[in-house]
Amino acid sequence: MTPEMLGQTGAAHTESPLQLVILNAKVATDDPSLYNIGVRDGVIVSMTNSSEPTSPADAVLDAAGRWVIPGAIDTHSHINQRAFEYDHVPGLGPDDNFAVESRGALAGGCTTALNYAQFGSASLLDAYHEGLAAAGEQSRMNVLFHGYLMDMKHVEEIPTAVAEGVTTFKMFMPYRGEEARNLGGIGSLNHAQMRDAFAAIAANGAQALVHAEDGDIVDACMHHESTRGLDSLAGWERSRPTIAEGDAAWTAMYLAEEADCDVTIVHVSSLEAIRARDAVKFDGSALESCVHYMVLSTDSDIGPEGKVAPPLRDPALAEEITRAVLEGRIDFFGSDHNVWPAATKQDWETSKPGLPGIGLMLPLLLTHLVHDRGMSMERLIELTSRNAALRFGLPGKGLVALGMDADLVVLEEGEREIKVDELHTAVDYSPYAGMTLRAWSHATICGGTVVFADGEFPNDDFRGELLNHRFRRAAADV
Repeated sequence: MTPEMLGQTGAAHTESPLQLVILNAKVATDDPSLYNIGVRDGVIVSMTNSSEPTSPADAVLDAAGRWVIPGAIDTHSHINQRAFEYDHVPGLGPDDNFAVESRGALAGGCTTALNYAQFGSASLLDAYHEGLAAAGEQSRMNVLFHGYLMDMKHVEEIPTAVAEGVTTFKMFMPYRGEEARNLGGIGSLNHAQMRDAFAAIAANGAQALVHAEDGDIVDACMHHESTRGLDSLAGWERSRPTIAEGDAAWTAMYLAEEADCDVTIVHVSSLEAIRARDAVKFDGSALESCVHYMVLSTDSDIGPEGKVAPPLRDPALAEEITRAVLEGRIDFFGSDHNVWPAATKQDWETSKPGLPGIGLMLPLLLTHLVHDRGMSMERLIELTSRNAALRFGLPGKGLVALGMDADLVVLEEGEREIKVDELHTAVDYSPYAGMTLRAWSHATICGGTVVFADGEFPNDDFRGELLNHRFRRAAADV
């Protein structure tokens, strides 16, 4: 980022006091100077050289030369997608799951979750309304809800959902039978239904998201592995091979292109989805991946707790995914955060697929890509916030610049071991436990309010923005 992209580096003429001033911030620009960042009404209104005097402010935070970067945008989370038999456990029920998991996200520098409405409802609109109510009551972070399409009734609800602020709709391809029931009633569309869904999404000016694994291939491979005795991460990987992802990604992008519908292939786990995009060459396509496909593998000593779909791949492929990210072939990242407790992940056949990780996504990406592999901070910011902001209609996010939303993270650097009891989550395990972080959040600011600092949650009465309302208001004005 160049100084010109910041706009004027001097303070804008504003009233006093400011909501917040961050002193001595290291910002990703071509200018190595430290900045003082002034915030009013949740927006960055001034950026001055740290040697210049600052305006009065209600709150002051000294970054002391640390990096200050945009808060991460997690493009894929499942907060409040609960295992209902554990609703009585503190942090895992309908009255507190958003509260606890949003705190955990903020502790890890994630200020915005693109979160899925709870699966299993006969009505997409009902699930969306319930999600808005829970997040509005509890969430300390910003939330934008994704919708989903699991049957043609959901497809019929698209126009109303868009008018109410839903801009993205997810489709599944692999889930059937008992596996679908075990995940709360997930349903997959066949190709003919997907064709109709893409057309409806495009006609209403929205975007599609696709879980791309071919159901026929997965069913056949899963039957084979179950017969042999599924008992390892490697066996789980064989039950959902990379060819299933490639086949489904190619089909989804082809059908989306035919409908002129923007589509994102979510949680890409292999090069096959990347090759599919290279083959289809649809400008409206994007690829999301997850940090676990780079830093975990079938060699990880985590047993069924590592069960996720698509699965963890072998170490060589994990390294290839890292290289693909470094080459610019992935657009943004989601955590695919799930809130299943360890008790739901005790055996290979019935364990719920999905990993916790919203609070570790940014620290792990900083560690793996910036510290270990030499990625620039500018590029890291694109992957963790800016690209997602532009893709999903949140242009005020993802930059430290004048006029941008003040969702910010002050980074600490050094060495820190990941410990489950320090993650501020209700989930009682982490597949990353014992790993060493090289960067993490020293303080997190959401909407100009310091919501996490030095392991504490000041201003805990703060509630993040329900970002779908931005689109609902815009639709109402038309």
